[in-house]
Amino acid sequence: MTIGPLPRMTPKTIGTMIVHALVDSVGPVRLPGDLLLNLPKECLQRNSDWLQPDYIQPNTGLMIMAYTSFLIRIDGVSILIDCAVGEDANFPSRPDWHFGKSNWLNHLGQAGIGVEDIDIVLLTHLHADHTGWLTRKTLSGWIPSFPEARHLTSKKELQFWPEKATDFPFMSTSVGDNVVPLLEAGHFETVEAGSELAPGLFVVDLAGHSPGMIGLEYRKSGRIVAAFCADLMHHPMQMAAPQCATVFCHDPASAVSVRKRKLAEYAANGTLVFCNHFPGECAGQAIKQCDGYRFLPVV
Repeated sequence: MTIGPLPRMTPKTIGTMIVHALVDSVGPVRLPGDLLLNLPKECLQRNSDWLQPDYIQPNTGLMIMAYTSFLIRIDGVSILIDCAVGEDANFPSRPDWHFGKSNWLNHLGQAGIGVEDIDIVLLTHLHADHTGWLTRKTLSGWIPSFPEARHLTSKKELQFWPEKATDFPFMSTSVGDNVVPLLEAGHFETVEAGSELAPGLFVVDLAGHSPGMIGLEYRKSGRIVAAFCADLMHHPMQMAAPQCATVFCHDPASAVSVRKRKLAEYAANGTLVFCNHFPGECAGQAIKQCDGYRFLPVV
């Protein structure tokens, strides 16, 4: 896992909300066809003018991806969205993650926040690359990283993953290491779509990629001003080809349906979309283009 300076989003201010990015790692990961199902052969060629070199490595064709959390500070409340991959994690099939170290906690400190200052940890879903920093490994075992915070996720996520994680090799031991210690300590609460976590900041249902995936939308005067959309898109190529689910999607048809619907809403609203797995400036707008969208980062 990458340690040290990483390409990451510059802080964004939207109304009374300030957003920082906390990056675990970033780099070339896999070929598009290894992640995206039924990807049209001409997709890269049609979109190469904006996908290369920032999102697709020209010499290898590998997708460049990041593993990012977002810190929101709004009206005196500090909200952490997702917890990336973490440290000392057991991922034998991912050498770049396996028992790795990262600079994630330093990014939290650079935003002027300590672990004790987090009021809410929102887990959009409980996939391994979103729960890693929920806990930290000590000599006595895995302990909560944010013991003073409320930990929120959807009821479906808490019902599904503690029972089913062992059916999915890509989850490895993440639920036992990162989620179970929080459950046993009584730190988890469930949250429903429509809940308002801070003024104008609402939970939204994005289920499909994971059984109960949720996101956040910041709304003002009836407009979706900003959206934290979890794994609605894993890579900008999925905006160019929104009909493509991923090999990790629980319900591919639902994942495609919610992505198409939300991208249409966000394009119409001029929404600033925050994307966990986009490298560098990972907040931007969805611009309608042909049968899909182009990602336009906002600096």
